[in-house]
Amino acid sequence: MKYNISKGTTIFLLLNLFVNVNYAQTRIKAMMYNILNYSDSEVSQNKTPFLSTILNEVNPDLFMVCEVVDEIGSDYLFENAIIPFNEDFEKAPFEENQSGNYSLQQMVYFNTKKLILEDTRVITADTRDINQYTFKINTENSDTNPIILQVFVTHLKASTGYNNRQRRLNSIQSFVSFTNNIENDSHVLFAGDFNFYTSNEEGYQHLIDDRNPIVMLDPIDRPAPNFPDDNVDYYENYNSTYFWNNSTFADIHSQSTRTSNSGLIDDSGSTGGLDDRFDFIMMSKNFNTSSDLFYVNDSYQVVGNNGNCYNSQISNSNCSGTYSQTLRNALIEFSDHLPIVMEIETPENTLSTDVVSSIKFVNSNTTEDYLKIFLTDNLDKNNIKIYTINGQLIQIKTQANTSDNSLMIDVRHLSKGIYYLSHQKLNNPLKFIKI
Repeated sequence: MKYNISKGTTIFLLLNLFVNVNYAQTRIKAMMYNILNYSDSEVSQNKTPFLSTILNEVNPDLFMVCEVVDEIGSDYLFENAIIPFNEDFEKAPFEENQSGNYSLQQMVYFNTKKLILEDTRVITADTRDINQYTFKINTENSDTNPIILQVFVTHLKASTGYNNRQRRLNSIQSFVSFTNNIENDSHVLFAGDFNFYTSNEEGYQHLIDDRNPIVMLDPIDRPAPNFPDDNVDYYENYNSTYFWNNSTFADIHSQSTRTSNSGLIDDSGSTGGLDDRFDFIMMSKNFNTSSDLFYVNDSYQVVGNNGNCYNSQISNSNCSGTYSQTLRNALIEFSDHLPIVMEIETPENTLSTDVVSSIKFVNSNTTEDYLKIFLTDNLDKNNIKIYTINGQLIQIKTQANTSDNSLMIDVRHLSKGIYYLSHQKLNNPLKFIKI
């Protein structure tokens, strides 16, 4: 069948595409990571380049961590991994642990192009603090229509046994109690190494209780099966069916990246292979209903987990897939945990749109062989990425010209169509057309 499309219709379709592509909206990628006893020690310094690899691959806007040993360590990470990754990042104030006798702390780093830190607070709890960070989204209308994001980060008590489960529950109770102090329609992220073995745990159940002041959700909603009502204590009479550490949940396990610590820079981590879901980002229910700030469907991911690595180490060649071998090698070296990411979005545009002008097309955004771009502000040429209209990352070859700070990108291998050029410092991708 042959279709006749008028010139006017063609123009309308092109204009409509342009409007949709350039619709003002901002995504914020949140990342939670247990960074394994990080300090300014020689061991931590030597493994820091692997964190740089991870950050450049993931490109977060909100970087939440636990297991920072001290303030000196948090500063070293900021200066040697965060700033080289993105100079627009800032660090939140460091707070010494005020709960228990544990020295490990939480910390947050954030992209100032998208987030403004308004306030911080420490909530004392069992074992370790819960750190609260109040952010305002840095939008064009933030003065008249402020969008507030409440972020909580913690590290709950590890290990099995009733006493440890009770201590995790105690900390969750402290969090829930504190949420009485904030508006019940607040946008809340609660992240950390929670050390839950199953969704049947008392702490997990209390966290998602719909009677709480702020109802929290697990974005992926992957509960383990409920314990049967047969008067059996399944913690004592262990049956993996009712816990996350079985192959059914292989795609969401976050610990351990290792089966052995032999030969690794930091050999202090846990081993046993990838078989536990310990790391979480939980969100308030209104992320599914709000029009101001909402969860991006299917954006919750365990970075490095290709879903085929149950009880294996993350660098195993048999664990190949979307996440590259290079990234998985970096992950096993840096920590015994995998990072968790999720994205949230606002229809508002971020205030600092001037960075778009930091990358400009030379001559045209239409090409049949090479795309030439000009970079200002000393942008890192290695962070240029190209995506299809469906979001698929394309492997590219580039040739830099240091004399005029331009970059030639070979697109001869691309099929005809619309593509997007992205950089970590771009608020919105730039469109180009391969003819």
